[in-house]
Amino acid sequence: MQHALLHPLSSSNFANLVQLLSAYGFERKYIFRVLYLSGLCLLRQPGQLLDAIRFHKEIEKQVIEPDPVFIIGHWRSGTTYLQNLLCQDPQFGRVSLLQASMPHDFMTLPAIYREIFRRILPARRIMDNVKLSLDMPWEEEMAMASYCAYSFYHVSFFPRCIEAIFQRAVLFDGGKPEHIDSWKRCYLNFLKKIQFTQPGRRLLLKNPANTARIRILRQLFPTARFIHIHRHPYEVFKSTMHLYSKVQSAWGLQSIDGESLAKHVLASYRELMHACFSQCAELNKQDLVAIRYEDLERNPSGTIKMIYQQLELENYAIAEPHFLQYIKQQRDYEKNSYAITEAEKELVYAHWQEAFTRLGYEK
Repeated sequence: MQHALLHPLSSSNFANLVQLLSAYGFERKYIFRVLYLSGLCLLRQPGQLLDAIRFHKEIEKQVIEPDPVFIIGHWRSGTTYLQNLLCQDPQFGRVSLLQASMPHDFMTLPAIYREIFRRILPARRIMDNVKLSLDMPWEEEMAMASYCAYSFYHVSFFPRCIEAIFQRAVLFDGGKPEHIDSWKRCYLNFLKKIQFTQPGRRLLLKNPANTARIRILRQLFPTARFIHIHRHPYEVFKSTMHLYSKVQSAWGLQSIDGESLAKHVLASYRELMHACFSQCAELNKQDLVAIRYEDLERNPSGTIKMIYQQLELENYAIAEPHFLQYIKQQRDYEKNSYAITEAEKELVYAHWQEAFTRLGYEK
């Protein structure tokens, strides 16, 4: 019940919710979820309007500087751990769970709503053992789910349309200018709000969907830095299947069978990574660093120091004590473990051979 109350679309602009439901549809058995979301979104409209009116001028003139640092990599590749670790550095601003969950009105949200949100928030994420809090770093893709039609989060709600959503929201249907321009406007508006609340801090943003948007992000932020974290493809496949199963069970407005889901995971990983390899090749050495999750797990402090050196980030000495404290706190964390069959290994290798070769993983 807690997850239903915290549905990511519960803070959507009502017009955006209607557009999504019209585009993708829903199954009759989820009618109560649809009615709940519709009613809640309608109730939230006055607060969202107040937020827009009160801060419109300030947000319009807000400048995002310096250009952000982007953490990219396929879902379940260690992006969350890397984000949580790097956000210990006081120089970085970040999107919080509260801001990502309530992107339209978090600036004017009454204290009572924050307290209700805090009380119903589960102790841990539904797909793993990561602890939850309102102020923890989160990915801005969740905010985009409530902003516009271009968010990969929508696959959690409309899994029958998973391939169409991936093509539309991540690859922009092959780069259609009208899709890209619409996404840019929404994305910049939200990031300006985040920068406005954290003046003087460089934004550190983690978003797996951005792994295929590097060229577009460079158009917006020419001096942005990118950290690509990757993990053994076998681990990514099993963990991604688990992720989709959990979030679609909690938030879905449609159902999907395991075979169709596996087919999408195999296809989308290949497309995402191919786009990543192609676009990363255009970056200079000081603009991009690629790391293995396995190296970060084994030697977190050494890996973080290498990131700072290659990207020429400042103030490592100031941030280092914060990193070491967080690493110490995470020593007892137990990550999920998954068994993979020989048949699954063969299937994954057949579809993801380019990633095995380019990233240096053994079959």
